[in-house]
Amino acid sequence: MTTPTDQRVALVTGAGQGIGLGIARALAEAGLSVALTDIDGESAVRSAAELASAGSTTVGLTLDVAQAGDWAWAASAVIARWGRLDVLVNNAGISPRGTVESTDEALWERTLAINLKGPWLGIKTCLPWLRERRGAIINIGSTRATRPMPGLFPYVTSKAGLLGLTQQVAAECLPLGPTCNMVAPGWVDTPGERVIQAAHGRPDFPEGVQNLTTAEEVGAAVVYLASPAGRKVNGVILYLDSGLHVADDAGMVYLPEEVRVRYHQPHPETGRA
Repeated sequence: MTTPTDQRVALVTGAGQGIGLGIARALAEAGLSVALTDIDGESAVRSAAELASAGSTTVGLTLDVAQAGDWAWAASAVIARWGRLDVLVNNAGISPRGTVESTDEALWERTLAINLKGPWLGIKTCLPWLRERRGAIINIGSTRATRPMPGLFPYVTSKAGLLGLTQQVAAECLPLGPTCNMVAPGWVDTPGERVIQAAHGRPDFPEGVQNLTTAEEVGAAVVYLASPAGRKVNGVILYLDSGLHVADDAGMVYLPEEVRVRYHQPHPETGRA
């Protein structure tokens, strides 16, 4: 049987690049052992090796979050390697475009499978070890969980569901832990987001967009929620969006049919934001 390490251990999904890698790096720099998982297993292994070369304790694993069998294997691999699990970060997600009318059943099911079913499966699988350590679950959501926006129907719905899941898990786990919270970033410049924006006519993204959230800032918020200082924070949505949720500008996202421009910039013809 594996003897638990003295280091706390975290598992991060979607950690091959972008926000997930930023989170994994922040946790590793905070002294945790980190399992970087991704459906693209090669990217997870490469990123884990990059962090390990800087002195961190890491492993890269292939994980399709929508598959219960993958979760069972990944959790077992982490426990076999380090003997414990203290922090689960459900970061893997997709952000497709679509309206209530244009979203087809396949896109709906894929979005909900990755963005909502995946975190549920991960929490359900990892909960025995997280309870043992009185650990932390951090779900990566979005400002759009509470500020809907036309053109993001499947994404907004999935993130609103993720907020409900976060609060439900926090309530159910109150007696024994772990805590469960959601970090809700604003717009983040990631390789995946650049691909999406280019496909919708914005190859220059993020040029001109103000108040972008960075992957490093998301990582710092996760480190806080996973730390002893964040122990009393439970069941909340932590907005990390420069106030977008209280001063929304739907123009911050490029949609070809919209006449408004992005994120508090005046329209060149009307002069209005």
